[in-house]
Amino acid sequence: MRYLLIIICIILVFALVGCEVEQAPTIDIMPYLNSLMALDYDAMYELTSPIVNIDRDTFVQKYEAIFSGLGVTQITIDSLSAPNADGVFTYLATYTTSDYGDFTNRFTLRTGFIEGEVMVLWDYSLIFPDMSEGATVKVRTIYAQRGEIFAADGSILAGNSFADTVYMDTSKVIDITAVSQAVGPIVGLSNTEILEMFNEALVNETQIVVLGEFFARALTDAQKETILSITGLGIDDEMYTPIRDYPMGEYAAHMLGYTGFYSEDNLPEGYSISDRAGLSGLEASFESELRGTDGKIVFIEDKWGKQLRTLYLDPCDEGKDLRLTINPMLQAAAFDALSEHLDLELGETGVAIVMDASTGYIEAMASYPSYDNNLFSFGLSEQTWQYFNAPESKEPLFSRATQGLYPPGSVFKPFTATAALQRGAITQFTVFPGKIINNQWMPNESGWYWEPITRVDDSGSPLKLENAIVHSDNIFFAFAALSLDQDDFINYLRRIGMEQAAPFDLPLKKANLVTRELDRRLIADMGYGQGEILLTPLQLTSMYTAFANGSGDMLAPILVEQICQTDGLAYNILQQNDAQVWIENAVSQASLDVLLPLLRKVVKSGTGQYVKISGVDIAGKTGTAEIGNDKSREISWFAGYWTDGYYPRLVIVMVDTAAEEGAVKFDIAKKLLNP
Repeated sequence: MRYLLIIICIILVFALVGCEVEQAPTIDIMPYLNSLMALDYDAMYELTSPIVNIDRDTFVQKYEAIFSGLGVTQITIDSLSAPNADGVFTYLATYTTSDYGDFTNRFTLRTGFIEGEVMVLWDYSLIFPDMSEGATVKVRTIYAQRGEIFAADGSILAGNSFADTVYMDTSKVIDITAVSQAVGPIVGLSNTEILEMFNEALVNETQIVVLGEFFARALTDAQKETILSITGLGIDDEMYTPIRDYPMGEYAAHMLGYTGFYSEDNLPEGYSISDRAGLSGLEASFESELRGTDGKIVFIEDKWGKQLRTLYLDPCDEGKDLRLTINPMLQAAAFDALSEHLDLELGETGVAIVMDASTGYIEAMASYPSYDNNLFSFGLSEQTWQYFNAPESKEPLFSRATQGLYPPGSVFKPFTATAALQRGAITQFTVFPGKIINNQWMPNESGWYWEPITRVDDSGSPLKLENAIVHSDNIFFAFAALSLDQDDFINYLRRIGMEQAAPFDLPLKKANLVTRELDRRLIADMGYGQGEILLTPLQLTSMYTAFANGSGDMLAPILVEQICQTDGLAYNILQQNDAQVWIENAVSQASLDVLLPLLRKVVKSGTGQYVKISGVDIAGKTGTAEIGNDKSREISWFAGYWTDGYYPRLVIVMVDTAAEEGAVKFDIAKKLLNP
């Protein structure tokens, strides 16, 4: 009997062992992983038994939103482990993305038997290990701050700021009628318009509605008090409306320019229509430096908005700052002098430039008329745009200092003198040999069939270089030009930049020398700065550095002294622009020795004596060029500089006025030459 019981027990043990083997099927998760690698989210869901509350549509949408947002192009599975006793696998999954590189994570995958089948017990950690229910993956742009522009004294000329934004918080509005009646007259909206905006915001569940944008200090204290007294209204000055602020406005608008937005038709690569960009002036010329480069961050955020993990970080590269050579006080003085002495209703326009002739640093560069570049922060109204383009407005957007080409007239005579002195065509003692009748001279040349050369007044006898410079005699300089070998004269003018544009931080129009076949009359006219000679006021300023710095070298004009960038707590100078010779030995030392005393006499007793300043030794040259078929207008110049003191201040003034009205140049120049 005992043996029988033993046999029965052995049979039962084998039977039980046999049953256990039959109930342990192989756990295969490859169908799930293959579906993951194929980005087939529907197939994945079929193989899961979610342990969180998620249906098929939400499951698929979650994967599609995250993987398409990341630009996942491929998923690779590596290091798949065998299941442990609880049916738990581990593996490495690499998500390859188009924009953010590869994300590689170690995952833990649990399985279970559901109705006799092996299922993946899915939760959010199978998207990313750090995720839980309610969490999501976010991609955000880290916007680079646009670089700012500073004057030489550190004051800001173009900065990042915010407008005063009047807004309505729809969640707090109690009485929309009270809101519209209070704020409507201030922001220029009717009661009906504000009511429509309010109702539309309620339908769209929009909490904040912007009603108006204003420059700082544009709203009066009384207006602010009215707005803030109504529940649901507010004023923001640090978040809603970023703008570019130009504290000097029209005083420096042509130099700084403005920012705005490209249209879809002219959108450059790398820009969207919502990207603010420089459209003129330094803002445009240094767009790549000022703009900086936006960064990106990819992170996991939980349902409470807490950042759990950064998956990818590309820091932004902040925009670089420009530090200019401009002296704000001189800049304001230059513009004020132009606006005080020129009458726009009479069509008078002009330019005033102040330069340190020892460095080429521009301390002031004003063009009149001008415009307020702050207006572009909100976009120009049609009315303002029409005004800017109306003939009577005289092109306020046009930078006459850098883009206007004008005949230099007699301010060009020192360069003719230099050419003639250096080639030996004249000396400082050469006496004009011709015959002048009624202030006219007919050159004694065979084949001369043009009208005689005319001067304004008798310069005294004998006529030679000194009184020709001091009293600005056209006849003598026509004679000097005609005495030169024609090729020598033209080659010298080309060498001093008369078919070039001086190198500069802003676009500069190229000087014009001649566009037609040369003849003797044209050579004579060029001798006293007319003919077809045209140049910008800024280029003439650079040319005069050859005299003002006493070296004979023409310096390149410099507006941007430094390019700097913030790096953490450090502020680094990335580029330093020091004095740079543009044209070496443009005026020989021998010519300087002859001409400097004569240019001083121009101011002491000649045509430039109206700018004499007690205690200041000034050298200079006047110039006038008649324009128009009826010669009813003139371009009138004064070029002057200090000959002593701690630095050589150089001032160039150009005015476009009615004939005989150009003397206003002296009042403008005198204000800027005063210490």
